[in-house]
Amino acid sequence: MVSNTRTAAVVWLLIGAWATVTLTSLFAPQIISFNLSRYLNVALMSAFTLLHGARRYGWRGILGYFVIALVVTNVFEAMSILTGFPFGAYHHTASMGPQIFHVPLIVGPIFAVAGYLGWAIAGVLLGDVFNDSQRGVLLAKPVIAAFITTSWDLCVDPIGGTINRDWVWADGGGYFGVGWLNFFGWMLTLWVIFQVFALFLARRGPPLPLTASTGYWLQPLVFWTLIAAQFPLLYAIVPDALVTDPSGQSWHTADLLQTMALVSVFTMLFVAVLGFILLWQRRE
Repeated sequence: MVSNTRTAAVVWLLIGAWATVTLTSLFAPQIISFNLSRYLNVALMSAFTLLHGARRYGWRGILGYFVIALVVTNVFEAMSILTGFPFGAYHHTASMGPQIFHVPLIVGPIFAVAGYLGWAIAGVLLGDVFNDSQRGVLLAKPVIAAFITTSWDLCVDPIGGTINRDWVWADGGGYFGVGWLNFFGWMLTLWVIFQVFALFLARRGPPLPLTASTGYWLQPLVFWTLIAAQFPLLYAIVPDALVTDPSGQSWHTADLLQTMALVSVFTMLFVAVLGFILLWQRRE
């Protein structure tokens, strides 16, 4: 059993550290560069996932989730790079760091940590709070969590494919150089991760009991809100420029970032607001 009070405090510190690293990389890149912040933030989010998840599923359970996410992600990523399915014809650039079979080592943890937030928030939306159980959660929760997490990718991939040049779609795409198939590939990959994890949990029995406090469920909602808020912030502080995706299509960064800001507000932030409301209602 994980010590709830101490773990909760550490988890809040991890969220604060993520916000500090992100803001520093935006306003003082000479201190923390974007590439460095990428690795620091994935490490912080991994620690968040393990500590927060251990309170609910135990160490064996959350480590099981992480292994499932890493294996499924790397299989689907490698398959897409070789065949074009399920993300489309694309490849990662050297800016994503070391690779194994053309898949950057950081990609698996990115899917795992982003997916865990989607999974936890789906639990709030579906009434999983305070160990309440509902019929259909075994099947419904993986689908809802996949939708939630893919909304994050809607905001990330156009920036990574144009401004940052982290990945390249050979044929470009109408969504600021990103092909439509990519997002359905994210949905499929995440759904497989969550469905396998849900079946894994079903075989292990009920999760560990939690104290009657909203703090545990509040943490992923706050983290998700902070992640969503960075996109309107980027639009506010990044000057306009003309960027060209690998297919040769040019885009104005102001248009791109404005779109990502709007998408984050009406997808990611909407889900967070709904979660906060449901959590408040349940507490009452």
